[in-house]
Amino acid sequence: MTALPRRLSAQGRRQQILDMAAGLFVERGFESVTVADLAHELQTSRPTIYSYFPSTEAILDALLQQRLAGLLQRLDPLLASLRPESLTEQQSHVIEVVFRFLLGEADTLRLLHSGGAPTFQARRHAFLSELGERLTLSPELLIRRDPELLLLLTTLLDSLAFRAVTDPSLDAEQLSQSLNTFVVGGAQALREGRSAG
Repeated sequence: MTALPRRLSAQGRRQQILDMAAGLFVERGFESVTVADLAHELQTSRPTIYSYFPSTEAILDALLQQRLAGLLQRLDPLLASLRPESLTEQQSHVIEVVFRFLLGEADTLRLLHSGGAPTFQARRHAFLSELGERLTLSPELLIRRDPELLLLLTTLLDSLAFRAVTDPSLDAEQLSQSLNTFVVGGAQALREGRSAG
């Protein structure tokens, strides 16, 4: 149990509540965590928690906003390094690179998938839209400006990355390569089918 220090700034205390909540949401699932649970784990009172957040939904919203914004900020330089003028043999597979990046964001993925309430769904959809916007900037991908393919790709990336971080029996490296082959081949086949029809 981590007690709240007596002399912690308001911002520090707020962040400590967020950090504890993130751990509990991932461990137990969002719907199973109450403000009383947080207060107990932090050895403080519920009114203290309520003075920072009106509900667990507000805590979740703040957590997802913080974590997903940070994830996307870390992803941007990675995608920028994959521009055609700087592509190397090892960096030529955008899908694999993004998938591996997402695997490194295991805690954020677990948090994003820790519940099924409308708040989660809305945040997940917004995150996938942001991810899709960033992927459309990659000239290597054959899915540019194709909303259906982009939806399929972002959903696959999110779902498979979450599955890989929660199922240790999966070979993430093999899954990454298979995903890349599937996406590139499928996008090419769909594009050829559309132009023939």
